[in-house]
Amino acid sequence: MTGSAFRDCDLCGAKQPSLLFAKDGYSIVQCQACTLVYVGEDPGAIDFASLYGEDYYQGSCDRAFANYLGEEAARRASARRRVWALRLLKWRRGRLLDVGCAAGFFLVEASRFHEVQGVELSEFSSRYAREHFGLDVFTGTLAAAALPAQRFDLITLWDVIEHVAGPHELLRECARLLGPDGRIVLTTGDIGSAYARRHGPAWHLMAPPWHLYYFSRATMAALAERAGLRVVACRARGVAGDHPWLRSRAGVAAGNLLGQGDIMRVTLARRGAGAPAP
Repeated sequence: MTGSAFRDCDLCGAKQPSLLFAKDGYSIVQCQACTLVYVGEDPGAIDFASLYGEDYYQGSCDRAFANYLGEEAARRASARRRVWALRLLKWRRGRLLDVGCAAGFFLVEASRFHEVQGVELSEFSSRYAREHFGLDVFTGTLAAAALPAQRFDLITLWDVIEHVAGPHELLRECARLLGPDGRIVLTTGDIGSAYARRHGPAWHLMAPPWHLYYFSRATMAALAERAGLRVVACRARGVAGDHPWLRSRAGVAAGNLLGQGDIMRVTLARRGAGAPAP
């Protein structure tokens, strides 16, 4: 089934995607040309300021954080693990931009090694980052921040790209801001993973209208290419199954080593940049 009422593909511009299924009142569609999966309705009708208001972080709405600010200790511990993972990629110094930085927990940890800045759409969480941590965080979209070209050595987007109305525009702006030998590191769900395919509409990351896009490794690589970037590395994260052991720390680690998690961590560089990082 196809629908001319659905919006065009953000990746390749093709019209009339196929309807896969409906979820929570939204149409999940797939481009017949490039296979990108996305919400078929126009994101222009979504009130993003309301969607990512205080209720989103305080557990007052469905499918949002139970108590984001109350989980600061655990979230900062997770941020420290991410910082150390980046250090293994040899990114030990330089300017770092975190896009979709929320309340700034990752930026606080990264500031031990980097000169940090953040961009965050939510007025509530960006204000928290400034007032509680003294961070340099812009409220709004990355394009609206109008940052200088080639300013950053490292740009991070932790579970962000699936939320935005125009992922191609976002990655293109990241490419503009990236220094010649810089890297972009992002995480997002992998709809091509075995776990996501098994669960279909019931996949825990199938969450419109918060998640507007559902990338596979192939569509992520194509999106990067269109934005003037290339994939340096792609690693599995997340969960591979529902068995209690697979949800344990050891099970998750084993699944990730086998490339079976339902989240991907992707490292990108500008096309034509130097040799790939490890």
